[in-house]
Amino acid sequence: MRVGLITLGCDKNTVDNEYLAGILEDRGCKVCAEPEAFKGLEAVVVTTCGFIGDAKKQSIDCIVGLADNKNAEGWPKRIFVAGCLAQRHSADLLREIPEIDGIVGVGQFEQLADMILKGAPESKIAVENTPKVDIYRYMRRRRLDKAPYAFLKIADGCNHRCSFCSIPRMKGRYHSVAPDILLLEAQALLRQGVREINLVAQDISVYGQDRQDGYGLVRLLNELCALKGDFWIRCLYCYPGGVTTELLKTMAEQPKIVPYLDIPLQHFDLPVLRAMRRPARSTAVPRLLAKIRAAVPGITLRTTLIVGFPGETLQAHRCMLENIEALRFERLGAFMYSQEEDTAASTAPRQVGEATKVRRWNAVMETQTTIAAEWCAGRVGRVERVLIEGYDEERGQYTARGASEAPEIDGSVFVESVSPLKTGTFVDVEIIDSEIHDVVGRVLKK
Repeated sequence: MRVGLITLGCDKNTVDNEYLAGILEDRGCKVCAEPEAFKGLEAVVVTTCGFIGDAKKQSIDCIVGLADNKNAEGWPKRIFVAGCLAQRHSADLLREIPEIDGIVGVGQFEQLADMILKGAPESKIAVENTPKVDIYRYMRRRRLDKAPYAFLKIADGCNHRCSFCSIPRMKGRYHSVAPDILLLEAQALLRQGVREINLVAQDISVYGQDRQDGYGLVRLLNELCALKGDFWIRCLYCYPGGVTTELLKTMAEQPKIVPYLDIPLQHFDLPVLRAMRRPARSTAVPRLLAKIRAAVPGITLRTTLIVGFPGETLQAHRCMLENIEALRFERLGAFMYSQEEDTAASTAPRQVGEATKVRRWNAVMETQTTIAAEWCAGRVGRVERVLIEGYDEERGQYTARGASEAPEIDGSVFVESVSPLKTGTFVDVEIIDSEIHDVVGRVLKK
């Protein structure tokens, strides 16, 4: 059987679909992840996102598009839906889109494979009432692309109770993946040519705190660094309360860990942070960032902010802008607040109007654009090690990323070279030009 896989949403969904692909292949299926090649496939799986309104719409539009073509010649004849939106709204999805052949929730890889291979069950819905995201055994991942980087999902679920977020309802409590499983998975990825391993979870800083053996993030990092080979490790999604002195010391001492840290703050105004119910909301951010930059020289810091949260006053918005200018994150993303059902913030008073959200979001991004452009310009003349990812025909340059560029969310390093460069190799380049979020480098002569 030939099965197509569509991955929507976060990088944790990417990992989940690679688990599913490995299971399907082990059961004799051929798996395809390129939508342009979906015609003629027997089945297609859409792994959905349910985090914010735009992500939900993207998931629904994708399913509807497949359903509209279900009986057309050459299109997949069976449609399966999985992931966060399916976990939370399975009955609604099936009622509105009856062309769906089967729905499972999060972490139900074996159940989904059974549903695809064994035909229609008595019920099209096989969603566990309690989300199950714990990985209890090593599962072979079948890479769905040829990128030289991969995500290592070290945990899933979340114990935080932020008032705007529905992830705990869709994913359940935080579950750390056992270290022996993670080390086997990392070794397998390296054997497949991966040269950058990105650690992901809702919050990687609390990895291991649900275990009884005291094994935590720092030990995991040290054991990953001990694996053979020339590769990078990148730390993503580390809440501010978990940035410890021990973690920073490890980052500074381990050459395989790139000097980069993603710290989602969401806001700077204390009343807004209280309303958001953010963990470690009393953390003195300027002091924390100064500590990080002193401990790991040259580190690139990224954060994410929410604009237009209920009760966000003009003063709170100005507080955000002032902190962006003062703290000068090298990388920064922002989202407009999305009113999600069954969250405390969805029924909070003083909801911010859409036009105000757009105006404030534009102000945030304009402020960050200036900072980003100045920072990129300051990189000109430096020598940086970069990972080659491909070739841009339109620009006539290779595409790459350095320590300062996380995959899929940050800019690029465009590389000039007189000799061919192979995807998945590291090269040293001199930065010779800059754009707003990207830089241009030239390969150093040996």
